[in-house]
Amino acid sequence: MSVVIPTYNRLTSLIRLVKSLEVLKEFPEEVVIINDGSEDRTKEYLNQWEREKHDFIAITYNNQFSQGPGAARNIGIKLASSHLIGFTDDDCIVQKSWIKAIQNSKIWNNHRNIIGIGGKVLPFRKGIISEYFTFHSILEPPRPISYLVTANACYLKEGLIQVDGFNESYKYPGGEDCGLSLKLANKGYRFGYEKNMIIWHDYRTSLLSFFKTFYRYGRGCAEIVNKHYKNANYK
Repeated sequence: MSVVIPTYNRLTSLIRLVKSLEVLKEFPEEVVIINDGSEDRTKEYLNQWEREKHDFIAITYNNQFSQGPGAARNIGIKLASSHLIGFTDDDCIVQKSWIKAIQNSKIWNNHRNIIGIGGKVLPFRKGIISEYFTFHSILEPPRPISYLVTANACYLKEGLIQVDGFNESYKYPGGEDCGLSLKLANKGYRFGYEKNMIIWHDYRTSLLSFFKTFYRYGRGCAEIVNKHYKNANYK
């Protein structure tokens, strides 16, 4: 299994995520981190991290300029060598059994046409905003499962290649997750929910960041989903 992580100007939280990957009970074959044109010291950190010894293959890629999370993840898909690709974000922390829960999930074999699974997203710290996100399961797959959220998701690489990966037209986080799932649904694929697949997400604490997040989600989803919705198949 490969793990793909896009990052942009979040060096402190990225280091925290990497540390959580280093202590997993079961390790992936490789971890691919795409630096999407960060202006902090992310590039220097990743260059050093790639040279260090790990229990997995460490792969990094540095974009000169930011191209957006969709484009960054597509680079990661191309660099990943495993048939199974897990996604998370640089403001998350993975549970120690995250990889094991993905690989051992019965959903892969018990349901037809499953192309990807998503899991539970818990708050890293308490607060009214994180409680709102958690109560409404905003970063988890909706029920019925019509799309996955890449804060905590895993796909079969063959499906990602078949639909040319994420939409790159929208440069900000929001919408590319739905767009990918709709393209896959249009091919007849389905998605599953694995309750033991757990990550912690570090939500922003200010109301301004809360409103900005939902604005980006809404705008991104509107732009991307409209391109795929009419032909999407949820059966």
